[in-house]
Order: sequence, then structure tokens, then C-alpha cells
Amino acid sequence: MIRHIYASLFAIALLTNQSTIAQIKWPKKQLLPSFPASAQNQDHIFLRELNTLWQAEGPQLSHGTGRLESDGWLCQTGIDEPNRHMLYGPYETNIPAGPNVAEFRLKTDNNTANNDPVVDIDVRNASTGETLAFRTITRQEFSIAGDYVNFTLPFVIPAAGQSMELRVFWHGTAYTKVDWVSIQQNHSSAEMYLFASLKGVVNKTKPRIFSYEGDAFAEGPYTWLQSLGLSYTEYPDKWQLITKYRNELKGLIVYDPDQIHTVNLATILAGNKNALIASPALIERLTAAPYNLPVLVDLRGQFPSKLAVYQKIYNTYWPKTDKRVLIGLSPDAHKASLREYATALGSAVIWLDPNVAGESELLNQFLSSMPDGANHMGWWPEEQPGVERASSYGIATIASDYATNLTMHSGMPRTVTPKPIPPKPALQNKIYVGFILSDGDNLQYIEHLMRKLWNNPDRGSVPIGWTVSPAMLDAMPGALQYYWQTATDNDNLISGPSGYGYAYPNLWPGQKALNEFVSKTEDYNVRAGLRVITIWNTITGGIDQKVGKTFAVRAPSLLGLTAQNTGGGLTIYNDRLPGLALSCNYCTDEQAMKDHIASASAGWNREEPRFVLIQAQPWTDVKPSNFKNVAASLGDDYVVVRPDHLFQLLREAENIGGVTTAALARIDSSSLNNKLSIYPNPASDKLYLNGIKHGSDVSVFDLTGRLLINKRKWSATNGALDITLLQPGTYILKINGAVSTMMRFVKRSAQ
Repeated sequence: MIRHIYASLFAIALLTNQSTIAQIKWPKKQLLPSFPASAQNQDHIFLRELNTLWQAEGPQLSHGTGRLESDGWLCQTGIDEPNRHMLYGPYETNIPAGPNVAEFRLKTDNNTANNDPVVDIDVRNASTGETLAFRTITRQEFSIAGDYVNFTLPFVIPAAGQSMELRVFWHGTAYTKVDWVSIQQNHSSAEMYLFASLKGVVNKTKPRIFSYEGDAFAEGPYTWLQSLGLSYTEYPDKWQLITKYRNELKGLIVYDPDQIHTVNLATILAGNKNALIASPALIERLTAAPYNLPVLVDLRGQFPSKLAVYQKIYNTYWPKTDKRVLIGLSPDAHKASLREYATALGSAVIWLDPNVAGESELLNQFLSSMPDGANHMGWWPEEQPGVERASSYGIATIASDYATNLTMHSGMPRTVTPKPIPPKPALQNKIYVGFILSDGDNLQYIEHLMRKLWNNPDRGSVPIGWTVSPAMLDAMPGALQYYWQTATDNDNLISGPSGYGYAYPNLWPGQKALNEFVSKTEDYNVRAGLRVITIWNTITGGIDQKVGKTFAVRAPSLLGLTAQNTGGGLTIYNDRLPGLALSCNYCTDEQAMKDHIASASAGWNREEPRFVLIQAQPWTDVKPSNFKNVAASLGDDYVVVRPDHLFQLLREAENIGGVTTAALARIDSSSLNNKLSIYPNPASDKLYLNGIKHGSDVSVFDLTGRLLINKRKWSATNGALDITLLQPGTYILKINGAVSTMMRFVKRSAQ
């Protein structure tokens, strides 16, 4: 064991007054539960599948087309011969019999053009000639362009000693490069399930185990421990932890490799019984000394189909489960990651596709039995169908399937201190550009890639809106506090889609449910310090009027909303909340950003300000340096600002409010000469205004200058202003017109 200690002033402050709690707590009004306080010293393990790996350019592999280029084997359209195997081999005979996973690390230079087949990958038993697994990969299946992406193929070797061949067949439709191919051996996959469940069982009483499962997007094995001021003891042999925590373990839940979805049932049982998820291949080791763990449940041979597994979960375990959360995890792809969190909670874990008959109907049964404000965590077989289905039931998706240490993050102190918005620039006749980095609804992005991008040396040199999840208040409070405390004045934290969770609010089932979603989002955003929300209704959808108006009424802290319907322009909801369509809703590189800024600037006459929002996605290596380069390419007509500043400036330009700068000396209970008056003061639900000129604008601000009510072109000389939705307190009434003034009034509690 190797012991390391890191501490910082930030982390020491963060851990002050942290107390030990012996159980998970989930107050009624919380989105997600609070875990017991995380241990100051964490047991650190690396949790990865073991690979037998062959470099594409190495001597064990052969090639029918393409050529060597630096770190891999390359095929290019117009240069290399298509419809041939660009790679095949290595005819390895030492892979153990049973379930294994082949992995192919590939790269293409464009993942947004026509969705043509790029390569076929397969696993072939060269001893028998049988193809054990096959998959065609299309262009848009590459999640990132210009960098490597890993594709997997599960397969079963029928007997030991047989020769395995991995092949990549190139169709000639796109630039393709292979870095390496590998086989993940079956026991290492089994250990992923095993140690994820160990983490869940141990960490639910006090988070003490931290695992690093990183890939190309990861932040580094010790980054969060250092950032949060936690020390750690490294365990190169992670099996030592089973011995260390043996007295907290009751036994084993054995899953069925022939019906891999039993892993999700085993996850529920492991949480409920304080047990480990065990592969049949590990039973002999785990039941023997020094572990001596008994088999509590053996799931082998009990389920004829995937659907039978999830029907069993619904019939037998779902009625006893806290239905405020449902977790979606693929038993093939999500071997560890969020599985530790699911085990700790004992939550129902499913993997049902809304596009598949039978699965769709069962999924509806789960969703329809969840309470208002419940959430789906993890992920879906496909993004849009899953989020659409959940939204239609009023359920948000908290993307988190590859979040690796939520038990530890949930156990950090819950104090979050947002920084105030710095002063905005003066409004001029300029084109104001706001940059946004997308996908902050995704807790795994916040935990991994965003933390990596946060270290970019150009962060702080250009204003950026960093999307994050308001649910971090429950799931990652220490991380949210870290981001706030280390943010520069150019780092603007805003809410990812579409509030406290990823949702399509246009699909929400009724106004009452929509009101609750927006009100809960407002509560979490205020405490998280988030004043702008990126609203998604699919990747290209706009915001329905009913949705915009609901945010205007029930989220008074908001400065603005962004919408995904590129080119949709500006909409002002209830005369108080601007919604601005993005000029680029998911830009992939610098040139795309430049092109969309140029398009959005067309026809500008320099006689009024214009506002342009550019949202980029982080998975194609867009980082602060790229935003800096784009900003540097813009001329003097452009000003790059934070998204919250952009909305403040837009409000000023459109006369829909902003931060008031009037001197307090101008605020009176009535105006000069008593031409204007208000009554009663204090008021409870109606504030009557006398003497206002027809066509005046009437606004209400709180004492921080935040606009809460805005009525344009007041039509009555004597009329009532509805203040029902204001909280009790002191407010400023501002009247702009032929006679202008500002007055203070008090909202009292209803009698």
C-alpha cells in the first residue's frame, strides 16, 4: 500500500465541520439522497478491464490495404484500395474459454457527414472458421472526430486453445485509422461488477473506496482527491479490500453470463443484501479462504429472456423500491461506473428500449408508477427516444452512466457559495457573442472531461458559459463548490438542459407537472448560483409558449433561456423573460463557430446591438483555447461576453429589465407632487397604482436589482398589479414613462 496526502486551503475549508453519518438520508424535497460524510482518507484502486492488446502497426497483425502512419494503420479515400481488410490477426490461442470482449480503437476525421458504413469489425474463430461476433460501424457512430473512439464486440470462445482473429474491413467511404485492437479477458470484466458492488456496499455507510476507471476523456487518477483535499491509500491489489471489509459483506449474488441482464437484477440484490455481484468464474475464489463468502442467490438458468429479468424486477422488487429514482445501465457497457451508486441505493436498475415492442410497454409501467419529481439516472439505449419517453411522464433524466465515484462525491459537504455576477460592460451598438460549452447536464462529463478542460491554460482568457447540473447540489456538492471557488470572472456557470435534469419540457404531461418541474429547477438553480438555462426540446427544437411562460412566472431569478432551434430568434415570455435561439446549437470545431457567427451577423447595420449565442460540444476536443482562437478572429464590431452578461445586455436593449442603478435617494413612498401613488403598502396580493400615464412601463425589482415583474405599456391610469407570486419582503417599483419614478413597497404574508 502506498499512502499519499494532499491538502489545500480550499479543501481544508471544504471539509470543516464534516460529521460522520451512518446512513444515507433522502429528505422529501431533495432530488437525490445525501450520503454519509466521505472519509478523509480514501482507499484508492484502479478499476479497469485487463486487455491483451496488439498495436495496429505491430508484427502480430496483417493488412490487405492501407499504410503505416505514426501511431497506427491508416486508410484514406482516393488513396487506398477499398473493400479490403485493413487489419487482421493476431491468431492468439491463449485467450480463456468463455465470455470475452474484443475492442477496436478507431479514428475518423468527420463524424457529421452522410452516415455511410465506414468499417466492419468482427471476431473470427480461425480454428473453426466461425464468426463469433460482427458489427458494422457507420460514420455517425464515432462520438468524436479527429480522436480515437473505442468500439467493443462481446463474444464467447467455446473452448480453450482456439485461434482468435480480429478483423477490420474498410469500405473506403471515410478516412479511418486503427490504433490497436485488444481482447478484454473474462475475469477482468467480472471484476468490474465485483468491485463496483463492493464500493456500493461499503460506501453506503461511509464512502471509503475511490476507483479510477479513466479513458481518453478522464481527468486523471488523483485529480478529484487532490481538488477536494482528500488523502488516499493506494491498493495495487484491489482484492485486499474484500478482506479489509469482509465483516460488512454477507455473501454473493451470482449472475448468469448466458443472460447478462441478470447483472442488473444482481445489482438490486447486492444493495439489499450487502452482497457482491459475482461471476460464476469467480465463485471458487470468493467462497474459499480468506474470503469465505457464501452464495446467497444464484441467478443462473432462471430467465429465458431479457424481458423476463425486468418483469421479475418490476413484479417482485419494484414495489419495495424507492421510486424517486430509476437507473438505466447496460450490463455490457456499464460494468462499473454508476453501478456502485445503484448498489448503494438498492435502486431498480433496468435497460429497456422504448423503441422495442415488449420492452416499451414494460418501461411505461415503471415510469407511470414513479412519483412527481422522480428522476431517471444513468442513460438510455438511444438518447432522444429515452428522454422523450421519460419527459412524457414528467421524469427528467440525470445523465450519469459513466460517473464513477458518485458515492464519494455525494458525501462531500453540501455548502456551496456561488460567486456574484461581475459588472457587465456598457451597452453599445456591437455584436455581442456568448460562448457556451454544452453537455453539463451529464454528471460524468462534469466529473471527467469538464474537470480536464478546467485545467486548460487558456481558461479565464475568454468568457465561457460552462453548463453544469443543478443536481450537483445533491450528487456532487463538493465538486460544484470547487468549480465556483476556482472560477475566474470569465467562467460563467449556467444550467445544462433543461433545468435540474435533462428533459424536453414541451412534452411535460400537463401544466401542474410543468409548474413543479420549473419551481424545483428554480429552487436548485438559486442555491447553485445558475441564472441561465439551456433548454432542449430535442437537439433542434424550440420552446413552446406555455413552457417559456411557466419559466417566466415560476423562475424569477433567471436572466434568460437558450433554445435549440437555430435561427429562431428572440422570444420574450410574459414581458419579463427572454428566450434566445442559439446561432449554433452543437458546434464541433473552430471553423463551425466562425461560420455561424458570420451567418448570424449578416445584415447588421451598426445602428443597434445584436446578440449571438454559440454552443459547442466538448466531445470533439473543443476547449477554452478554441474559444480564445475564435474570439481573436473577430473584429472590432464584436464583443465576447459571458452568457449572463449577454442576457443582461439584451434585457437593457429590449427594455425588459436588468440591474437597476438608480440612487436610493430617488426611492420614496410616493413621487414628487404626489402625482403617482401606490396602496396598500404593505400589500399582500394586489398593489394598486394611481396616476400612471397611459403607455408607461412598470417594473418590480428586489433589493439586489433582480427584475421580477415587467409590465410594458401599462394601459390603465389606476390599476392593480398582481404581486401574488412575490415572496414576503421589500421591493422596488420602477415606473418609466411621461412621469418616471421609483418607489419602495413591502409584500406581506397573506392573511
